[in-house]
Amino acid sequence: MNIMKKNTVRLDDYSWEEIKHLEENGYKTIVFGIGATEQHGPSLPLQADALQADKAANIIASELPNALQAPTIRVGYSKYHMHFSGTITLRESTLQAIIEDYIDSFVHHGFSNIVIFISHGGNVPSTEKVVKSKQEQYPNTKIVYYYDQDAMTAIGELAMELQLTPAQIGTHAGHMEASLVQYYAEDLVDKNKLIEGYIGEWSEELHQKMHEMGMHTLTKNGVLGDQRGSSKEMGKKYLNVLKPVMMNYIKKKLEE
Repeated sequence: MNIMKKNTVRLDDYSWEEIKHLEENGYKTIVFGIGATEQHGPSLPLQADALQADKAANIIASELPNALQAPTIRVGYSKYHMHFSGTITLRESTLQAIIEDYIDSFVHHGFSNIVIFISHGGNVPSTEKVVKSKQEQYPNTKIVYYYDQDAMTAIGELAMELQLTPAQIGTHAGHMEASLVQYYAEDLVDKNKLIEGYIGEWSEELHQKMHEMGMHTLTKNGVLGDQRGSSKEMGKKYLNVLKPVMMNYIKKKLEE
């Protein structure tokens, strides 16, 4: 049997016999993304986070040696976005249980490296809790997650190049995220509705207010940042900056 004969790293594109063959031939790393199904302003689709998680996990699995990509968890913890129509949220306990079941399944099948990419900040606390617990349970398995570690300096340098402020780049559906979604799936973006959201000062108090009272208390259109001027081309620029930071971090963690 020809290894990777289907020219895809996606686990669920293969049969169980093919997966067993890959595992027996050194495929011991599994990667999956955790996204969200939530509002991203008037212009971006609800799947913006799920899309980014899936694309990033695919990049990671393609870049790492002998790695496969498991199905993306497309719904996450998005309680503070529920004011906006269409948003779906899991309870944190539900999300944690899903991540636990993913990890247990992979360990059962003999994967020794598990890499998790998180595209939505609301999923970080649940992921951190599960990874800590499962790493203790499975000391012979390397479990790594990536959200935005080590990325802020690189993004700051790009912001200066693009003459954008950190507030315009945004933390939710801003210039960076709108550009990345256009790069991945331009047809899903309504470019006539690219808009400025909240670009004021950010503080821990505002962050807490958003989580406790909802995103709509900070921004009526659901955007933290400024989508105007975003583009598919800009998305490629962002990815070119983010990708090496992400890969360097993950590779370093897997080697520790």
